[in-house]
Amino acid sequence: MANFSFALRLAFGFLPKTEKIEEERNQLIAELNRLNEYKESDELKRFNELNEFVESADFKKKKAEITSLNYASSDYCAKEKKFNSLAKDKRVKNYFSVSQSADLKRFESVSNSDALKRLKELESTVNSADFQQAKADKSNPEKMEECKAALQEYKSLTKNPEIKFWTKYQNKSAYKMFVETSNSSLIADYEELKAYVNSDEFKTQKAYLLDKNRFSQSEEAAKEREFEALKNSENIKWYQATLNSNKFDSLKAWNLTFEDNFDGTKVDESKWMNTFFWGKMILNDRYVLAGDKQYYTDNKNVDIKQSVLSIVTKKEKATGKVWDEKLGFRTQDFEYTSGLLSTANSFRQQNGKFEAKIKIDAENPVYQAFWLKGEKKEPQIDIFKFNVGKKGSMQMSTYNNGKASGTKLGGSALAKDFFIYSVEWEANKITWKINNVEVASTTNAIPQEPLFLMLSAGLSNNADNAQLPSNFQIDWVRCYEKA
Repeated sequence: MANFSFALRLAFGFLPKTEKIEEERNQLIAELNRLNEYKESDELKRFNELNEFVESADFKKKKAEITSLNYASSDYCAKEKKFNSLAKDKRVKNYFSVSQSADLKRFESVSNSDALKRLKELESTVNSADFQQAKADKSNPEKMEECKAALQEYKSLTKNPEIKFWTKYQNKSAYKMFVETSNSSLIADYEELKAYVNSDEFKTQKAYLLDKNRFSQSEEAAKEREFEALKNSENIKWYQATLNSNKFDSLKAWNLTFEDNFDGTKVDESKWMNTFFWGKMILNDRYVLAGDKQYYTDNKNVDIKQSVLSIVTKKEKATGKVWDEKLGFRTQDFEYTSGLLSTANSFRQQNGKFEAKIKIDAENPVYQAFWLKGEKKEPQIDIFKFNVGKKGSMQMSTYNNGKASGTKLGGSALAKDFFIYSVEWEANKITWKINNVEVASTTNAIPQEPLFLMLSAGLSNNADNAQLPSNFQIDWVRCYEKA
């Protein structure tokens, strides 16, 4: 059914385009590389730091503390209220009213005068018992005169306008309150609070506490804004959406184990040998099998241009060894040459995905093959063999322990362009795909040992009708194992 479905899709042009498959894969790889690079970026590190910061209990506590601040309940407000209360206190108001008055200055001037000093001396004298006795002692007229003179001076001073003002002023309630206030800590408290509420520190703190947007001025808010800006940036949005997506599952499902993009100017001989494995091991020479019409040369028929490897089948004479199961090795002359590449010396793998981007040549009766081989005749997996047995036939097969399984389809339409041919080899199943579309699968004749890659081309039947040279083109080869 898969074979029939594939044939229909190929016939009606519904097969996914090779270019689109590669473009999507390259975009995925580029995006995955970008993702891995971004994981190490300073921007992401900063975002994670800020994310941890704004999600921390300390930040939330600090933010709550700052936003909940209230001037009315603050110590600053309490001190301002106390200051305002003192400023309205009648004692304080009286104190500053009296202290700045001319009467107080006059009072203090009289308090320090000689006249008041003399009055107090005379007052002490005339009110004494000795003075009263001397004033009434007629036996001592001289003393009586002295007392009379002192009394007259005293009375005269009490009538002095300044003395009278002083006497009256000190008994006023305003002055008494002034004196009482002066002897308390009230004015000192007022002056201290006045200096405090007029200080730059107080004004700054009051403005800060009254500002409803005070949190925005904090260092914490600056970090929160930086976090929000990064959170809404295109890079972070892309990273978070991409990190949690399954878009890379197709890449992550496989680990690359072998790759050749043929970017050089000649075959990489550390990867590819150009003859059969046992010819190299036993003879240190190349050979072909009995019945082959072409001879495999020493990479003379392999060309690399613009990162595409071509195995070229030519009409030209050559002489080389042939292996015949009955006769053994013999030398033979050939009319045609071609090429064979193998990873027998460099790479072998059991199970996994094996694929290559290939363009076949359907104009000539030249077989082209991409296959997996062991050291013996079997096991073997033909990812595809084209033009084997019948021109235009695409054969996909597996061989193991004398058993075979596979499928065939018409492949000439595949010669129009490059297609991606692949095999997904599991322990109990093999699936063939072209451009990611399943062509066939089997659970029979599954190899159970590591196999190596082979790429080859040669002459099929009707070789004399071939319009040579023929080019079997390979853009790249890749192998994977399950991740």
